[in-house]
Amino acid sequence: MPIPSPILANILSLADPATWQTAIDLGDQGVTAWLSGLNRCNFSRIIFIGCGTSLFNGQAGKYLCEHLAGIPSEAVAAFSFAAYADPALLGAHTLVVGISTSGETQSVCDGLLRARQAGSPTLALTANPGSAVTKSAEAVLLTGGQSDRVGVKTSSYVQALVVLSILAARLAGTPAALKNVAEQTALAARGAAAWLTEAEQILQLAHQYAKASGVFILGSGPNLATAGEATLKVIEMAKMYAECQELEDFFHGRLNAVDHDTPVFFIAPSGPSLPRLLDFLTVTHQVDVPSIVLTDQANPAIQALASHVIQLPVVLEEYASPLLSIIPLYLFAHEIALQRGENPLSRRYAIDALKLKWGESSTAQLP
Repeated sequence: MPIPSPILANILSLADPATWQTAIDLGDQGVTAWLSGLNRCNFSRIIFIGCGTSLFNGQAGKYLCEHLAGIPSEAVAAFSFAAYADPALLGAHTLVVGISTSGETQSVCDGLLRARQAGSPTLALTANPGSAVTKSAEAVLLTGGQSDRVGVKTSSYVQALVVLSILAARLAGTPAALKNVAEQTALAARGAAAWLTEAEQILQLAHQYAKASGVFILGSGPNLATAGEATLKVIEMAKMYAECQELEDFFHGRLNAVDHDTPVFFIAPSGPSLPRLLDFLTVTHQVDVPSIVLTDQANPAIQALASHVIQLPVVLEEYASPLLSIIPLYLFAHEIALQRGENPLSRRYAIDALKLKWGESSTAQLP
């Protein structure tokens, strides 16, 4: 049996319970140690900062903390926070969580420094102990995912979501929240294992749409982060135009950009967006736009209107659904790259050309 590529190996590792358990153990240890060192835990706001995949972690983390702990939260691009965050709006009751899987994203380090100077407590969330970001925050939460060292991150995104779930549950401070997160994480892990053993459908979709000029990926609530992360992976791996939109907002203008050959993914697990989905599918069905629905509730109405339905094997609470909904989209991005003749590991731009133009040091912090 051929050895899978590093990216595919990382995606397939999500079928292994050990991948999930590593994040659970690290999350439990890290959050317990952090809370034991606090004099108080009365945060009125949480700000997540990151770039790319890490920013999408923060966007999903916002919903975790608001749903489980009832703490207003937001995700901010790390450079924008580091450059523009008003210190007067920070302070002792605003927790700032800097997310960087590699641990070496300079803007995240700068943002954490700005937060500390403003008197905000800080946490670093990373896969790599001893990295720069761990030295920039007051405390560190490790996520696992050190094997996810290739430029395109996949499994480490899910592991970071596991740790963010544990953080949110511990901030809630109730046994019910901890029990709920443990149950949802275990269910997501079982769903990942079940889905990855029967993923032929997504491979066929990648083959069918390999020659498309682009792809739209839509989501709402916590799965807007899923849509953003999936879009980034299609761009990174397949070097293909892809665009993320909020589900409702897409139909206020951007729908005009699609055509009969441009597939539209709808990420719609059980939750408030599911009933609204039928209205949108009616439109895409009438104008003959390919619609691919990723859901855990493939009812007859969805089956009748959608071009394709990807049925998730388990039903999660919506706040936890990003743990599973991203996995089929990772596999789609990887496979469509291969179908288009692209190397998922390669960069579109030429590193040597950049070195010639800006000098050797210019590439030191390229993603």
